Amino acid sequence: MALKKTNKTSAVKTAAAPKKAAAKKSDKKAVKQPSKKAECASKKCANSGALTRVFVKFDAGWGNQLYIRGNGGGLSWDKGVLMQCVNDDEWLWEKKISDPQVSFKILLNDSVWSSGEDLVVPVGETAWLTPSF
Repeated sequence: MALKKTNKTSAVKTAAAPKKAAAKKSDKKAVKQPSKKAECASKKCANSGALTRVFVKFDAGWGNQLYIRGNGGGLSWDKGVLMQCVNDDEWLWEKKISDPQVSFKILLNDSVWSSGEDLVVPVGETAWLTPSF
């Protein structure tokens, strides 16, 4: 407690005010950045949605690559998307999508279609497969 003098000659006890830390001033003015949500609302975001993955276990052989074609998740039946080779015989396609599901097929060198029916992976899920050509 600190003593404070008043106009009268008596002293009155008052509580000392807590000391405040000096506020730091920045030379830069704060610029309000648009939120990611606002950016995505103004244009279609390729990264919105849930991460959906397709893992393929297949030894494509030296110099060969696997592609994925389909519907949903930015895929097309007309032109394949190169899958990422993550190991000698493992390939990955992953993307954040908002479509309810992705229908797809795997192609060797974007020209030889895997046998069987079209495959489906729900949004946010991971599909593991071993195709045959």
